[in-house]
Amino acid sequence: MPYTQYTDPYVSVEEEFFVTSDGVALRMIEFAPPCDGPQRPMVVFVAGWISLIDGWKRVLQRITPRYRTLYVETREKASALLPLRPDRMDFSMARMSRDLFEIIEKKVPPEKPLCLAGSSLGATVILDSQTAAQRQPALSILIAPICGLIYPFWLPLLLRPVPPSLYTAIKPALKWYLRNVRVDKRKEPEQAKKYEGTLDAAEPRRLKANAFAIKDYSLWEKLPRVSSPVLIVGAKSDTLHGIDVIEKMAELLPNAEIAMMSSNRETHSEKMGDLIVDRLTGLHGMKG
Repeated sequence: MPYTQYTDPYVSVEEEFFVTSDGVALRMIEFAPPCDGPQRPMVVFVAGWISLIDGWKRVLQRITPRYRTLYVETREKASALLPLRPDRMDFSMARMSRDLFEIIEKKVPPEKPLCLAGSSLGATVILDSQTAAQRQPALSILIAPICGLIYPFWLPLLLRPVPPSLYTAIKPALKWYLRNVRVDKRKEPEQAKKYEGTLDAAEPRRLKANAFAIKDYSLWEKLPRVSSPVLIVGAKSDTLHGIDVIEKMAELLPNAEIAMMSSNRETHSEKMGDLIVDRLTGLHGMKG
């Protein structure tokens, strides 16, 4: 099974496609350890924009042997099965938020404590969904969530006239942006390479449709409506999600705290996985 590298040999792993109310089939990978039980917390993990599961390998290796984990791939990813052409599908934040709501409703037993975890745009989807969902998580652990999308001024100008078939032509500019703005390529060459890999794996038509559907989105005014506990995890070397932005988010969220790591790489490491496990252990008062 291709996902065994993300967990221990005794953990059951199942891949399935979840069909949403508008017909999009989202790929999900569920990890179920033998120690799972009705009162033991369950993690629903939503990764960032067009990111690949391989980037979360070290985190999942820590979580999945201890807690049932559902890794969700959002609709802009190449794995999603669309009933219509991307330009006819809804890639808005409201739709992605509804996707998560529907998955939780069908896949997470009501008696299980729910922990939502995610990164970047995935973390934003989690926060947006909490402003309207009836079922609230016991805890959300969010790595560098985005409140207002920060595109370089040239990106919409570059994307709008370019047909998806010419995505290859603009990909070098997107990679430059990731290497020089999203991460520090000198300090974190491994992370820069992973981000470039996400662009190589992206499906151009979905990338463009999603980028324009969410370009004017803002979460700031919604944050005071998120009542459940939130842990925001930041990286000191992350210039895109600065500490000032994270502190402002924590001030607006009614029940939030901050944890800082040294780098973007560390937020994708075993240390991040251990942090999630520690918090889950605190939810049910048992040793993980």
